[in-house]
Amino acid sequence: MKKILLLLAFPILGLSAQIEGTWKLAPQAGALSVGPDLSNLTWWSSSAGDVVTRACLFDDSIKFAPGGIMTHYMDGSTWLEAWQGASPDGCGTPVAPHTGGAATYSFDAAMGTLTVNGLGAHMGLAKVNNAGELTSPAAAVSTITYNVLFSNGGNTMTVQINFGPGWWQFVYQKTVVINPPTPNITFKVDMSQYTGPAFTTVNLNGTFNGWCGACNPMTDANMDGIWDVTLPIGPGAIEYKFTLDGWNGQEQFIGGESCTVTNGGFTNRSYTVTGDADLGTVCFNSCSACASDVSFQVDMTNYAGPAFAGVFMNGTFNGWNGTSNPMTDANLDGIWDITLPLPNGAMEYKFTLDGWNASEQFVGGETCTITTGGFTNRAYTVTGAANVAVVCYESCAACPAGINELSSSAVAVYPNPASGVMTVVSNASTTLSNITNIMGETVIALKGNESNINIESLNAGIYFLNFQVNGENQTIRIIRD
Repeated sequence: MKKILLLLAFPILGLSAQIEGTWKLAPQAGALSVGPDLSNLTWWSSSAGDVVTRACLFDDSIKFAPGGIMTHYMDGSTWLEAWQGASPDGCGTPVAPHTGGAATYSFDAAMGTLTVNGLGAHMGLAKVNNAGELTSPAAAVSTITYNVLFSNGGNTMTVQINFGPGWWQFVYQKTVVINPPTPNITFKVDMSQYTGPAFTTVNLNGTFNGWCGACNPMTDANMDGIWDVTLPIGPGAIEYKFTLDGWNGQEQFIGGESCTVTNGGFTNRSYTVTGDADLGTVCFNSCSACASDVSFQVDMTNYAGPAFAGVFMNGTFNGWNGTSNPMTDANLDGIWDITLPLPNGAMEYKFTLDGWNASEQFVGGETCTITTGGFTNRAYTVTGAANVAVVCYESCAACPAGINELSSSAVAVYPNPASGVMTVVSNASTTLSNITNIMGETVIALKGNESNINIESLNAGIYFLNFQVNGENQTIRIIRD
């Protein structure tokens, strides 16, 4: 996981180019260390004093050039140990074959491994290799593979090697420091719901510009109320807020909001810059996007599928999570509705039954739908408070005419809704058939010419009075309340 994170941290470098350049051992305590494992490098570690006493080692440099050429510069002197004939250990003329010079290398950025090739080629200490520690220069190897990690913006390279009984670690620094470009951060604020005094310009103020007032104006190029600006800001924590016409107006936070920090009695927005970023659109004086109350309605009177208990609205706004947004049919007219506070912008949704027991199915290409990733859903763009027109289930339009809601030219029913007896007024050409539920099942059979129908035995809900006029089938929707 460390390797993946490190590679992502330096997108400005080509992966193979991470290692290119000239490196020296870091002039610090712990630049060389060894131990039973990488979390316990306690057998021995170089001290700050060793940087001076072993200066002949710390001034050695290794250059990795493009094309796999490695050059080890020892400048005629390096650190020698007893296995090389030194007594005591100390600075001296390099002992063959560990005399530096040209060699080759290969670097696998995905695996995080460095392999050096050539008799005597090495990193860190000459004695350390993948099979152990040398006891004689004659036992030198021609190939050694190390694990490498990069940090400090690509300027520090940590080299690690398992030599059998434990691990050695060598910390290198680049001799020419890489200065990555300053990250670009995009800020956006939605002023569409702002109700304060009039303003001309929105400004961005923060620790990065000394709270300068009008020096970083934002723009609303699309005239949609969303102002934005992109600024180069160095890595680290920043505080900021959106202001109006310099400092004529500003956001006011009480403290404790998820996007704010309070320092020295001032509460501002906070963010930690680590790289290029678009912080998304937020509502003025809020940590989230602006929300508008939008009402949706679906007509279930023509639905002919399996029975259901509830209608739900699911979409991108609630993660398609099933049952968190139930709709209601308060007046039992078959039209289910819901009002939701939704952030401005495009959304997808559909009406579902009993969570996800059933859902609307579209073929794609309908005027109210959009198909993304193989899924076809309703599409809507929130631009403010709205009451979306009633649509028929699985349709972009209202349910078709044909079911007279309360009366017909041949039949009238009252009261409707009712809980007991309903009065039916019809002409001579009318023959009453039956009353059915929303599943089409007959719940009351009629004799053809009733004037009073008792629906007290029915459960509350929507039913249909079916009849014929001159042989033509017609229906009136009735409601048992």
